[in-house]
Amino acid sequence: MTNMIEEGKGRRAVQGYLASVGSAAGYGFGTYFAYLVIRDGVPPMTATFFSLVFGLLLMALLFPRPVLIDLKLATLRGWVVVSMSGLASAFGVTSFYLSLDRVSVVIASPVAGANPLVAILMTHIFLQRLERVSIRTVIGAVLVVAGVALVTIGTA
Repeated sequence: MTNMIEEGKGRRAVQGYLASVGSAAGYGFGTYFAYLVIRDGVPPMTATFFSLVFGLLLMALLFPRPVLIDLKLATLRGWVVVSMSGLASAFGVTSFYLSLDRVSVVIASPVAGANPLVAILMTHIFLQRLERVSIRTVIGAVLVVAGVALVTIGTA
């Protein structure tokens, strides 16, 4: 029984890592395409709108059944939290597109890529009982900040 539990955790962890790699690839390709759109003169707000609309349509096409089920099961608290997440994501996408309109992609991308620092801080503040922020995590975050600073200073 213990082996089955451990196998499940291992499989789940592998799926999590693969999803993280998919996330990195998606954001990387998204950054490239966003840069092309902004470089071609599309206003950042227009690019943001269409980016989010196409993302919504793709999610609805790929996962229609789970979404319909979740719509029925969602609690008020769930709606509030997911709405806050959506607003934060929309703010991030909008800010990123605006940054691409004003600075080089080699500046905007690494600075925007420092978003895990915000996640670490929020986790430390609000989720102390659920997630532990280790010294290794803090050191990694410091290295991220140092890398962003080097890229920003080196290309300025």
